[in-house]
Amino acid sequence: MFQKKFPIQQLITVVVPSSNVFEGYMRFFQRIGEGDQWVADSDFIPVLIGRNGLSWGKGLHEPQQGEQKKEGDGKTPAGIFNLGLIMGLADELPPGSQWPLYHKKTSLDAWVEDPTLAHYNHLVTIQDSSSPPDWFEKQRLRIEDPHLEWMVFIEHNYPDSIPGLGSAIFLHERYGEHVPTSGCVAMQKEKLIELIRWISYSSKPKIVILSVPDYARLQSPWDLPPLYLAFPHPPLIVNQTKQ
Repeated sequence: MFQKKFPIQQLITVVVPSSNVFEGYMRFFQRIGEGDQWVADSDFIPVLIGRNGLSWGKGLHEPQQGEQKKEGDGKTPAGIFNLGLIMGLADELPPGSQWPLYHKKTSLDAWVEDPTLAHYNHLVTIQDSSSPPDWFEKQRLRIEDPHLEWMVFIEHNYPDSIPGLGSAIFLHERYGEHVPTSGCVAMQKEKLIELIRWISYSSKPKIVILSVPDYARLQSPWDLPPLYLAFPHPPLIVNQTKQ
């Protein structure tokens, strides 16, 4: 069973009606002990994903049939993933946070998204801003963007990153109520800070990102909360990707 390999006490669900939709809902869940019932620990939180919907990512799950995530496809990776490094502009995480993996962003930081470069899908900090490498400007973190004040890394295609399978998938603040991303998961800033405060490193939180049909299919083998707890019913109207 999935839960025997990856016992989970905290889980974040992101569910969209279908794989070609970019609006859906997030919810936080927790349970005490393996095999117990999942209990919702938040309301339904509106989220936005990649402008072209979902494709299968590289995470903790077994490979799935169907379209696979590729660099630049405008899709969010589907699957189940660890949460990793949090990056921000402040000296420390919001008060009450329990997450030990934090990096304060500076003008020397880059997240490598070019599959031809070394350290693909990893944070790189250069030593000297006066003579940066040729690749740095395109890969640098956009610290001037207020919507990226807080970034929570979703460990898709990581740490053993295969070039071309997708990079830089983060939870971050949304750009608008109905504005999709290039592949990240975006939400209201207040809810993002709530998430950062909620996750506990000792609880090994995971994030699962699925369409409703795939969630229904994988709910039992992946030991997920019931679908009616992870997605509102009846479904609210959401925007589809352009075909």
